[in-house]
Amino acid sequence: MKNSPLLAKPVWWLLLSIVASGSMAYYVSQIWSANQPAHFNDLYAPWWGAHELLLHARNPYSPQVAHEIQTVIYGAPAAADSQDPSGIGGGFAYPPYIALLLWPTVYLSFSAAQKVFLSLSILGTFLSIVVWFRLTRSRQPPLILVAATVFTLGSFPVLQGIKLQNPSLLAAFFIAITFFLLFADHLVLAGAMLALSTFKPQFMIVLIPWLALWTLGDWRRRRPLAMSFLASMFLLVAGSEWLLPNWIPSFLRVVGAYRHYTYGHSLLDVWFTPTWGPIVAALVLLAALALCWKHRQQPSDSRDFTVVTSLALAATLIIIPTLAPHAQVLLLPGILCLLQNRTLPSSAGPLRRMVLAGTWTLLAWPWIAAFALVLAAMKFPAHSLLRFWELPLYTSPVLPVALVLGLSCLLFPGSSGNNRRFEASRRQL
Repeated sequence: MKNSPLLAKPVWWLLLSIVASGSMAYYVSQIWSANQPAHFNDLYAPWWGAHELLLHARNPYSPQVAHEIQTVIYGAPAAADSQDPSGIGGGFAYPPYIALLLWPTVYLSFSAAQKVFLSLSILGTFLSIVVWFRLTRSRQPPLILVAATVFTLGSFPVLQGIKLQNPSLLAAFFIAITFFLLFADHLVLAGAMLALSTFKPQFMIVLIPWLALWTLGDWRRRRPLAMSFLASMFLLVAGSEWLLPNWIPSFLRVVGAYRHYTYGHSLLDVWFTPTWGPIVAALVLLAALALCWKHRQQPSDSRDFTVVTSLALAATLIIIPTLAPHAQVLLLPGILCLLQNRTLPSSAGPLRRMVLAGTWTLLAWPWIAAFALVLAAMKFPAHSLLRFWELPLYTSPVLPVALVLGLSCLLFPGSSGNNRRFEASRRQL
């Protein structure tokens, strides 16, 4: 019985994670997705585009293919307007080489392809958690690690990604594997995996410049990463050109239409208007790269390299023109970095403590709100709660900003005590 107080905290965290994840699962299935069309998902567009490209040599960016996709998902083709005269928004909006990743599934029915994709998404997300635990040197008790895994799988971004079958989950897995390969000093394989990750090009807007700066920090030893990435990208682009000549202009047109179709604006566009938002985004990008430049000589198995990478992924979500929560699977390494370094040294000022406390509060809010809706559902019918569907999502747009600030607290002087603990754990591993 003497050890029971030590075991109580991890056990309670595990129970809390199960309750929180169950509440979020209820919210996603019964409230958030209550009025969605029966066939609404994000997999059909890339799957049908790949199906038609590989099996029938059709242009997946054509209005005809776009209208076929829209009819299945929404029940009718999208109406044309002045910003999308061909009505291609909501169609195939990926580089053609995503067809190579989906190639085995194009011979299956879509329902079978969905089952395969669902299994791979869940498995990939679980492996991403394992990888980032490893890279952040998390030395928590086993039950805490299990609780963190349950929290992650039961978070709104992951559950939304699974519900919509969005390829963001696979892209996040590819990114995790890229950095695991860098950690293990397999630079050639890391470069190839990084190139494959560009099937979600918006996720690369900070990551590739950061790795370019890091490579230049020790060019003689790290150049295999650059050579592998460039060679792999050449093969992917050339292979896409062979499959679909002159695809790049078509791809850019679809991306423009897709942004209009899905309200493709960043948080900065909302705060500073669509005119000033891109300018502020450019300044944020430059600030992130300036911080990256300062740490460009860090080895890939160092604490600061992992923190800077996590910050780059969080900054990406501030810059790119989307407010979709499922993209926030990119925040996982940053959250684990904060978990690993949650105790600031005594030299840390009150501002840093406020930033970290605010970040954890923003992170916890969706589960708190979802649990409140579950309690309300015990008294009121579920349909009466639909008007509160945005409640758990109120903090979602500002979470990347808070995480960037929180990670910045780990990179500036005053967090050296945590850094020494990290380096000690590296020597033990």
